[in-house]
Amino acid sequence: MPLELQRRIVNAVVEAGDFGLVLALGGAYLVFIVVNGSLKWVCGYYLGLVAEGVIRRLRFRILRTLDTDGDSQEGAKVSMIAAETEKLGGFVAQSVADPLLQIGISASVFGYMLFVEPLVAIVAFAFFVPSLLLTPMMQQVINRYSAQRIERVRALSRDITHDDFDGLDEDQLTAHYDPFIEDIHRYRVRIVFIKHLLKVINNALGHLGPLSVLVIGGWLVIRGETEVGTIVAFVSGYEKLMNPARDLLKLYRQYSQMRVQYRLIRREVNEM
Repeated sequence: MPLELQRRIVNAVVEAGDFGLVLALGGAYLVFIVVNGSLKWVCGYYLGLVAEGVIRRLRFRILRTLDTDGDSQEGAKVSMIAAETEKLGGFVAQSVADPLLQIGISASVFGYMLFVEPLVAIVAFAFFVPSLLLTPMMQQVINRYSAQRIERVRALSRDITHDDFDGLDEDQLTAHYDPFIEDIHRYRVRIVFIKHLLKVINNALGHLGPLSVLVIGGWLVIRGETEVGTIVAFVSGYEKLMNPARDLLKLYRQYSQMRVQYRLIRREVNEM
């Protein structure tokens, strides 16, 4: 709807010169903005309700596994795991709604572009392919480092809970805990490096898409085979296509991370 309205507004200005038509189409666009914003609010509110409900349920189930013998290490373990359920619960709320929404948006936008100008749509879509291939591959590496980092954080927590610090000076404490901290730091640095490298690659591909729309679309306009409004709508449409694609890739990364997180939480609970 917004892409078609943009196309018609530009064509009404360039070709027809009809300001009344421009105002009518602008009013229709304004109505769409209000409706779209309202739907997003409703969706976000209910996602929040689901997330909070899942977090509450996970915490109840974890606390039921607690051995009530007063073991301080057991209590610290439950506290740590209960805190980790925050991220997991938030993801559960998104895991169904977000893919359905973003896939629907992507399919409708690409379908519209394909219907209006197939050549431009296909060339623009081609710049998605490297991102779709690179992201899962690099995410597997991030997952491995993330799991190793969580393991070291938990090992550090267990060690702190278990150890008796009486009689140890500062140098001894530093020598004991430095390996834990250095390992955690090393894994985090590796994760940051890969994440930002992937972000740079995806951003570069994101700029090449609109450039291809402008170049190929401009060539078609010069040849008289398409309208200026179509190219303007396609530039906007590419951004509307990129946003859901980014969200889907982000959701995939979250899914991979939460799968690791859930596996570690479940293992800790089973060991109680």
